[in-house]
This record gives sequence, C-alpha cells and structure tokens, in this order.
Amino acid sequence: MKYLVLSLLLAATAYAGPITQKPLDEFVIYDIPVASRTGTTTVMFPAEISGLFAKSVAAQEQENAGFLISFTPGNFYFTIRALKQDAEDHLTVIFNRKAYVLHLTASEKPFYNVTFYQDERKGKDGGRAAIVPERLLSLMDKAKAYPLFEANHPDALAGVLHAAPDITNYYDGFNVRIRDVWRFEQDDTLIFRVEFENTSDRTVYYKPQDLAVRLDERIYTQSLADASGVMPPKSVTPAFFAITGNGQGGRNNLDPDNKWNVLVIRAGSQTATLTPDFK
Repeated sequence: MKYLVLSLLLAATAYAGPITQKPLDEFVIYDIPVASRTGTTTVMFPAEISGLFAKSVAAQEQENAGFLISFTPGNFYFTIRALKQDAEDHLTVIFNRKAYVLHLTASEKPFYNVTFYQDERKGKDGGRAAIVPERLLSLMDKAKAYPLFEANHPDALAGVLHAAPDITNYYDGFNVRIRDVWRFEQDDTLIFRVEFENTSDRTVYYKPQDLAVRLDERIYTQSLADASGVMPPKSVTPAFFAITGNGQGGRNNLDPDNKWNVLVIRAGSQTATLTPDFK
C-alpha cells in the first residue's frame, strides 16, 4: 500500500505552471522548483514567518551556497533563486508554531510564485470538515475532463496526481478494469475511472452505492458514484466513483498508483466473489 505522507507531488504528466497555490500541511514535504537562470521564486505564507533554516541557503553569494535568499524578519514572504544548476536542499519554514519543509531544486521550469494557504476544510477541532457533494461532483467533472486540462490548462492541475494502473479484477461473469485514478490532494479524494466488462450472456445488476476499493486489509467505500448499475450482456460500460478520507474522519493519503481491488456487490446478493488473481 502506497501513501503520500512524505511528499506532495504535482501531476506527473504535466508541468503545473509558474504560479501555484498549496494548502499548508506540516506532514507534507513540498517540492519547489526554484528559478536559476532568470527571475526569482517568491514564496508567500498567510502571515508572519517566524524563522527559516537550511544548510546551503544563504543571504549572500558564497562558494558553498546553493541558493540565495532574500528575507526580512517579520515578513510573510521571501524570494529565493538557485546559484548552481544542480542545487538541492531542504528549507524548513517555522510558521504559526509549526515547521513546514520545502524541498528546493534548481529548475529550468521553476515556480515563480508559490502561495501557501490555510486549508479551510479543516474543522474547529483540527479534523477535516465533511466535503459537500457539490465539491465531489466538481472533482469528478475535472477528472473526466483531465485530458483537456492537461493539453490546454495544465495550471489547473496543480495538486492533482494521475495514475493509469491498468489493473483487472476478475469476478464470476464480469471483469473490472481500472483505467485511471486521480488524487486531489487538497480534498484527500481519489477519483476512479473503471470499465465493467460483462463476459456472460446475461445482464448483471450491481449496486453503485456500494462500490468500494480494498488495499491489503483496508476497505474504502465510495463517497460519490456515477455508474448505471447495469452491465448488459457481452458489453463494456464505464463508471466513475470517488473515495474520500479514511472513513473515520481522517485522511487516507493514498497514492493513486496502488494495487487496487474494486469491490462490487451484485443487486439482490450479499457480494460478488473476487478471485484472488488480478493483473
């Protein structure tokens, strides 16, 4: 089972653009490509930054410095640029009594402006507030239009991870092919695009509201489904569904690239039996 506890990545297949926003999470390491040849990278926090700590980040150019930073104590932002083509370091930012780690790398495709913001979806007790159905519908629509965003508006995919696992789960009379999985980091939600292939001569009925995925011993039930519930004989039908959180009010932090088992319950039965083999 793969988790995303240590690193918040951008979409693997698309450059996220020179201007981006990221939700604050002290359990995430943020990848920040830093300007080197032209311009600087500006990093902004919601309020005053208490401190900055790094090994090869300096306020003046020097031989052992990989990055040059400009920061005035009390400010909510700083600017930084890479001094060497292979520069890499981890910068710890102390903000609001918490430490946030930025993984800095010199890049020819840098972020020129990075704005960190407080995640308003967190409740008063620090837990995550429930995501409303309208938000889930918006995420699902974005996943459906992913190829268009990727080609024409890659900036809109900041914070979105995509995987095409090409896994097939085998059931009695039908198969489930997992074509695409998208992860929306801010909402801790995964959107699945699957295909149901009915290999039999009979119509198969299933319950969209009971779609779920299994990883090892954990089962994650759907938070939204766009599926017909019907597989005509000898047919392939598409479906989308979402997984949000861990079912207990916390985050799942799941990588979209996992060995997923899609669980399907037939209408009028307890469950469809999944064979142990999958590809």
